[in-house]
Amino acid sequence: MLLNYLKPMAIFATVVETGSFTLAGKRLGMPRGKVSEQISRLESYLGVKLFQRSTRKVSTTEEGEALYQHACDLLRCGVEGVDEVKNFAEEVKGRIRITTTNDFYQCLLLPILKRFHQTYPKVQFDLQITEEALAIIDDSIDLAIRSGDLPDSGLISLPLTTTRLKLYASPELKHSLPEYPAQLEQYDWVAISNGGQISPLTLTHQEGKQVTLQPRYQHLANTVSSYSLLIEQNFGIGLMTEHTANVLVEQGKLIPVLPGWFYQAMPISLLYPARLHMAKRTRLLIEEIQSALNPSA
Repeated sequence: MLLNYLKPMAIFATVVETGSFTLAGKRLGMPRGKVSEQISRLESYLGVKLFQRSTRKVSTTEEGEALYQHACDLLRCGVEGVDEVKNFAEEVKGRIRITTTNDFYQCLLLPILKRFHQTYPKVQFDLQITEEALAIIDDSIDLAIRSGDLPDSGLISLPLTTTRLKLYASPELKHSLPEYPAQLEQYDWVAISNGGQISPLTLTHQEGKQVTLQPRYQHLANTVSSYSLLIEQNFGIGLMTEHTANVLVEQGKLIPVLPGWFYQAMPISLLYPARLHMAKRTRLLIEEIQSALNPSA
């Protein structure tokens, strides 16, 4: 098949350019006899003579001239391709495809990407922000930030941190917040329509005490971003991950409700296909994310 003769064609082009089997061998780091052997293979495959050989010089035949017009780019393109890929290894540049949910993106990932971009401006981000768990291999994802217990997928899973689902409300409720968990049943609640909240709900105090209550869900949302907006606009109390909600609390958009209580702890992990031959840009971003979310690692 033709693929087996691409190497002899590149050698042939070098012989034409140097005008000598010996000089071509020196340029390519090959013995002269090996160069001659490869040219003979190519001539046998094509069924034509490519060179006129004499004791003093080598000249191309008409067929050789025709082939050279196409073969001369083979070696040059190969060298340029290798050089470009090596430059990627030496210089931090290229595209990183990342997926996570909207709340993690806005509250956790975006500040990290901003710092990373300031340090490595030639890196481009391809963001897939969705509540759907994309197939990392099939969708060519380099990195994914996900929460909860993850199935055994054969991917590398790097634990980043653990967050807790806690209660939050609009600042409009700051003067009428419940003082005890039992009072929560008197308030309107919002819920994630994909099953993110369950009823009844068991809350755990940081000292270990537990209370089960029946939330009065009034409004549903199918994404975390739309759900958090309902809480911000005082449609009801809701559960949110502490890591993302803390950012909204600092911005004055949410306030904590019964901060000593939480629903459940939830791990946050970074997923990626493999460590072998990982691009430098991806490895550096992993280190940046890990440093930001898990400084003690």
